[in-house]
Amino acid sequence: MATTSFLPKWVTRANSAILSIMLSALSIVAVLFLYYSQNAFLEAFEAKTYDLRFRNMRGAIPLEPSIGIIAIDDKSIAELGRYPWTRTEYARLLEKLKAAQAKAVLFDAFFPERENLVSDQKFAAATKKAGNVVLAVLFEFDKDGQVKGVTRSLPEIERSALGVGHINLQPDEDGVNRRSPLLVEFEGKTTPSLGMMAAMLALDEKEYAADSFEVVLGERHIPVGENYSMWVNFTGPPGGYPRFSFTDIVNGRIPAEQLKGKVLFIGATALGVYDMRVTPYHGNTPGVEIHATIADNIISDRFVRQGGLEALLDMVFIVVLGALAYFLTTRLRLYGAIPATTLLLAGYIWFANYMFEAGHWINIIYPTLSAILALLIGGSFRYLVLERSAREMRSMFSSYLSPKLVARLEKDPEAAKIGGDNKEVTVLFTDIKSFTTFSESHPPQEVVSRLNEYLGAMVQVIEKHDGTIDKFIGDAIMAYWGAPLSQPDHAKLAMSCLVAMAERMDELRAKWKSEEKEPFAIRCGLNSGEVVAGNVGMAGKKMEYTVIGDTVNLASRLEGTAKYYGITYLVGEATYTGAPEVCRYRELDKIRVVGKHLPVTIYEPQVGLGAMSEMQLERFRSGLALYRERKWIEAKTVFSMLLAELPSDEPSQIYVERCDYFVENSPAPDWDGVFNRTSK
Repeated sequence: MATTSFLPKWVTRANSAILSIMLSALSIVAVLFLYYSQNAFLEAFEAKTYDLRFRNMRGAIPLEPSIGIIAIDDKSIAELGRYPWTRTEYARLLEKLKAAQAKAVLFDAFFPERENLVSDQKFAAATKKAGNVVLAVLFEFDKDGQVKGVTRSLPEIERSALGVGHINLQPDEDGVNRRSPLLVEFEGKTTPSLGMMAAMLALDEKEYAADSFEVVLGERHIPVGENYSMWVNFTGPPGGYPRFSFTDIVNGRIPAEQLKGKVLFIGATALGVYDMRVTPYHGNTPGVEIHATIADNIISDRFVRQGGLEALLDMVFIVVLGALAYFLTTRLRLYGAIPATTLLLAGYIWFANYMFEAGHWINIIYPTLSAILALLIGGSFRYLVLERSAREMRSMFSSYLSPKLVARLEKDPEAAKIGGDNKEVTVLFTDIKSFTTFSESHPPQEVVSRLNEYLGAMVQVIEKHDGTIDKFIGDAIMAYWGAPLSQPDHAKLAMSCLVAMAERMDELRAKWKSEEKEPFAIRCGLNSGEVVAGNVGMAGKKMEYTVIGDTVNLASRLEGTAKYYGITYLVGEATYTGAPEVCRYRELDKIRVVGKHLPVTIYEPQVGLGAMSEMQLERFRSGLALYRERKWIEAKTVFSMLLAELPSDEPSQIYVERCDYFVENSPAPDWDGVFNRTSK
């Protein structure tokens, strides 16, 4: 018997499964390394998810109501003339804001050059009188990130202000502003950002403390990273904060109550002033709005955190999603694992967005990459190596095995142990009675049509009962249960199938009669026992999975023996013992078939339209008992009475004839009641 392996010689199912696990684990470790090294390419993609979460997932959030913007807008330029304006206009603005009792005024602008003595002094005096003005400074950095210069207002103007705040922003390499340094160190001093200064004034906080991971302002702990940079929690598209036109305030067109208690940023919103920045929400966002947003984040205590906790969660999800994606390939195979992993990642992205709304930025790109790599590397390996055996198994068995069993073989191809193995099975043989005569008396086309109808019906019944169709031998069918997959209840399955086959044959015969076609009947033999199961044939040429052995031979003999007894169905003792409850049986005889020394007890299942009543079965059992007790006359009387009821019952007729023979020819003293079959 030839042996077929569905895996390469160097690969066993066990070590290939281990190898696929190792490949998936290696892909997860590789992603962890990329995460640790902060791969620039992947970081750029993750930054895009930051934008996406603001713009398309979370959306806008409520604004801090105390913040407003005094806009240097097109309307103001049209009324006051070309920008920049004389400092006298700024002095007028501060006077109006002082009168309106604004909380704080912050200039997203500086005044580094002298205009004239009168204007400069007037502006400085108005600034000092207001007592709540913060001016801007701008630091210049070298390529190493060190401050190499600073631009600020004239000393006398700066001295008159309450303080200064830097207006440096920190766009990423793609030009998008996502973070901003809260503090800049220069010449031993730290300068807060304009937005942080606004928050300090709004919260009446005069001191702050800073370390590597946070800036503490009163009760607020602001998360920061390298160079005290803070991720900006953008509140929405530009234009959200109330805007007051510079000229409207200067000319008294804004009611004082709208300005009272406000933290007001003064900055350009007109496109021609060229202070537009790119943010996750828009490519043309006034820079002053970013400073306002930073102040909003601090005042409302709403930050985006990406610290130790978030890093730990990132690494956990890199491992967990990668492992789950690989696990799905082991349970669903690659084509099922792909949509399942897609759903898994969709759920993770939902969770990441939920955490983002709660202020925690957990990574999307690296865990997603981990899942995809584990799926493609580990899953593809399983598909190319392990599942190839399942595909070959399906190719081999799908034509004669039930879909349910094929599915089981695909999940565990080695369960069949292809290549010669001892199996406990039940074997079935069927044959059409007098098929030669039928085929000689009917046209070939009708013979083939009727045969296909019969075989198709029987195949459906066998597959429904999880049987394996071995082959068609002309009009005969050979099938078995218990191989290639073990089936502990193989005898019950086979007998249940026999009952269904009998019912289906009765339906077919009734159908043929209604169509005025000559019906035919079948014979069937079943036997259970041990066989050798495996592939036979020539490797690479013609291979066939089958079962061989004495059990198979006896099943074939029983089908032929049914003809001798004039019955339709005949089963061996082992099959009867394995499925006594499936139907009623008639113990028919003890026989010794050709080529066998040990006798077997044979049984006729009482199935189909010709089944005997319980009273008739009891009468036959009593006649059989008398026969085996050598009470020939009494036994003949019982069998004759049964024949009177069932004139066509050939087993009873056989026993009548045997009783007559033994009356004249008494058997030997050691006679065991066994009938020796002399033909197949």
